[in-house]
Amino acid sequence: MISVILPVYNGEKFIAETIDSILNQTEKNLELIIVNDGSTDNSEDLIKTFNDSRIRYFKQENRGVASAFNEGLTHAKGDFITFHGADDLSLPNRFERMLEAFFYENIGYTHSDMLLITEDGSPFGYWQSSNILPNDIYSFFLNVGTPYNIATIFFRKEVVKNILYDESIKVGSDTDYILKVSRQNWPSFHVPEPLYLYRRHQKNVTNERSYDVLSQHVKKNISDEDLNYLTDVGLNHELDSQQLFFAKLIAGVALSRRWMFKEAYCLFIDAIPFIKNEKNRIFYEGMKGIVEKDYQRTVNLFSEIENRNHLEENYLGEALLALKQYNEAYTYFLKALEKYPKYQAPIQNIKAIGMLKGLNVIDQRPNKFK
Repeated sequence: MISVILPVYNGEKFIAETIDSILNQTEKNLELIIVNDGSTDNSEDLIKTFNDSRIRYFKQENRGVASAFNEGLTHAKGDFITFHGADDLSLPNRFERMLEAFFYENIGYTHSDMLLITEDGSPFGYWQSSNILPNDIYSFFLNVGTPYNIATIFFRKEVVKNILYDESIKVGSDTDYILKVSRQNWPSFHVPEPLYLYRRHQKNVTNERSYDVLSQHVKKNISDEDLNYLTDVGLNHELDSQQLFFAKLIAGVALSRRWMFKEAYCLFIDAIPFIKNEKNRIFYEGMKGIVEKDYQRTVNLFSEIENRNHLEENYLGEALLALKQYNEAYTYFLKALEKYPKYQAPIQNIKAIGMLKGLNVIDQRPNKFK
């Protein structure tokens, strides 16, 4: 059975259509757990017009969507769990399709792409996900952000057992939750289809302007303990002091590229006590050059290093790539992989070079409508 957790706060405009899309799935074995998070409109009246034994209805004072998800999790009885937005829609075969993706017992969760729709239901964009191996999710978080949209995910119940949302996080609680799940190393499976329709409108677009609020979920996930999950420096999850030095600077560079300069600055400051020799100092200054976009300085510094390690080869390549010296950058990415074949950053950088030179997509079906 599937447990669908549906928080509602003043959702009268779309809630009936949303509930219909869930109850009318081709997969019928489900429970719909609706948590009314203190709505003050007619949401409750509309919910109660549905006469379906699969609906389980709960009310609470307004405590936020994270609290509502947690309330739903405490009541979930299904073998699989998914979270659903009160404004959004599921295509009729979505649940059936997502269950089919659990073709191996060790797959912990499945996720799909989604179509972005306007308030009136018109399509206006496509949110494409991809499969990410468990060991690479933390690096993706640092460099990009959330690896999956949580509303597209189906979890095995045992995957989310005893894992709750952090209710103190106002923006980014979904990303924080996914990171918690990923640390159990469950493999996932991506269904490259728009099975979920995400409705974008003024009420669900955050108007939050506080930097501290917007970055709170990042701050909570860049401690020394968290950096153990950064596999760029190794796969042992127990970093020594030298690896932690590298990890802090790698994370700092990644966050600076996402305009999170406060967090990047703190990580660079924290790394200073770990500088033990001249090679450390050069690496520190070279990474600082990337943050400051002084790429030629980084190239000059890293070129001085004899017997470069995989990190130094990669970031020398990244500085050259920023200077649009593609062939030279490519050479250093290959050298990084020769020294550490499991290193994902140079692989992603080689991908970037290829995409910058020319992107070819195998699925050419959209072209017939151009």
